[in-house]
Amino acid sequence: YWQSSRQYSEIFYFLRCATSSFVKQPEGYSADSLSDAQSEFTGKQGTKTPNLIVIMNESFSDLGSVGALETNEDPMPYVHKLMQGQENTISGQLTVSTFGGGTANTELEFLTGDSMAFLPYNCSAYQVFIKSEMPNLTSGLDSLGYQTAAIHPYLSTSWNRTNVYRFFGFEAQYYQDDFAADASRVRDYISDSASYKKIFELYESKRENTPLFVFNVTMQNHGGYEREGYPAFEEKIHLTGEYEGKYQQVDTYLSLVRCSDEAVQELISYFANVSEDTAIIFFGDHQPNVPSAFYDELYGNTDAERSREQKQTKLITPFFIWANYDIEEQANVQISANYLSAYALNALGCSTSGFDQMRLALQQQIPVMNVNVYRLPDGTWYPQSEQPENDLLNDYHHAEYAQIFDAKNRSDEWYTP
Repeated sequence: YWQSSRQYSEIFYFLRCATSSFVKQPEGYSADSLSDAQSEFTGKQGTKTPNLIVIMNESFSDLGSVGALETNEDPMPYVHKLMQGQENTISGQLTVSTFGGGTANTELEFLTGDSMAFLPYNCSAYQVFIKSEMPNLTSGLDSLGYQTAAIHPYLSTSWNRTNVYRFFGFEAQYYQDDFAADASRVRDYISDSASYKKIFELYESKRENTPLFVFNVTMQNHGGYEREGYPAFEEKIHLTGEYEGKYQQVDTYLSLVRCSDEAVQELISYFANVSEDTAIIFFGDHQPNVPSAFYDELYGNTDAERSREQKQTKLITPFFIWANYDIEEQANVQISANYLSAYALNALGCSTSGFDQMRLALQQQIPVMNVNVYRLPDGTWYPQSEQPENDLLNDYHHAEYAQIFDAKNRSDEWYTP
C-alpha cells in the first residue's frame, strides 16, 4: 500500500498500513503443536561446508517467461547457457511474492524460509515485524563456523536492513560508502561487476580455514528506466519485430540485464579457479516495473482479464545454483523463494535444519507458494485465501509464526543446522 509521501501525508500512510499489519495466531497453534513437528523433522548432517555466495539480483528476470518477444540479441546469453543443463548447475524458475519492488520481502523468504503467504498482503516484514534476533540461514551458518557478510551497494537506510541484518547475525555489512569512489557504475548505481569484486576482496581476506557466506543484494538494475535520466548509458539490447521502438524503458531494462549477464560470467570465472569448494546461488528478486501496456501486449489481454495462472508469470524470475565441485545437474526446476535456501543447502551437500527438512517435505506436496497462490503437483492453483487442506502446511504456518512472533516457545536450534 506504499505511496510516496509527496502525494499523501505520513498520517494517511500510517493509518492505511496499520489496519493491514496485524498477524493473528494460527488456529490450533500451541507449544505442543510445535514440539510434534520438531520431533518429526530433525535435520540432516551434511558432508560439505563450501563457501556460499548468494546473489539476489535487482529486477533480474527473463521477460520471455511472460510472453513471446523478439530482441536484436539475447539479453542473457551466459545465464541461458547455464540454465540449459550446464555441468554442476541446477536451474529453473523462482516464484516470488512481489512485482516491481518490495525487494526485502524476497530477502525475507530466502533468508528465513518463511512465506509471505502467512503475512499481511503488501506489508514489509523487515520494517514491521523483525524487531529482535531470530534464527535464520545466517545464524545457522554462523553456528557451523562460517564467516558471514551482507553486501548492498546502495544506501544503508533501505528497508531497515542494518537492524535486520544485525538481528539475523551477519558479522559484517557493506553498503555503497564501503566501495571505492572509483567503483564502476551503471546509470549512477554501483555496477554488478563492482559488487562482485567486493566479494572477491572478502574471499581473499577471509579468515584461514573458514568458509565464507556472502549475501549480496545488487542495485544496478533498479528502476526507473527512462532514457532521459541516463543519456550516457549504452543500450546494447532492444526490442525488434512488432515492439521495436515502442517501449524505450524495456530496451533500457534489457540492456541492463545484459550488463548483469556479463558480470555473472566474471563471478563464475573467478570462483571456477579457486581451490576451495564454492557454490553460487543466484536469483532475481522480482520483475521490473516497466509500462503496464507492454505486459498487456505480451499477454494479449489486460490485468483484469488474466487467469490466475497468467498473473503468476509476472512473479517468476530465473535462478541457478552453480558449484565448482560435483553436484547433480537439474534444469527446469519450479520452486518458490521460501524453499530455495533449504533446497540449495540440500543439493550442495550441506547440513540442513529441522525447519529446512520440513520445507523440503512440504515442497513435494506444494511445489510453489507465495503471497497470492498455492500450486499443487498436478498443476492445480489455489488462491491464497483458499488454503488447501494439508497438515504439513499447517505445521509450516505454525513454525513460521513461532519463528517471527513467539520467541518464548520456539526452539532456535531447530531452525538452524
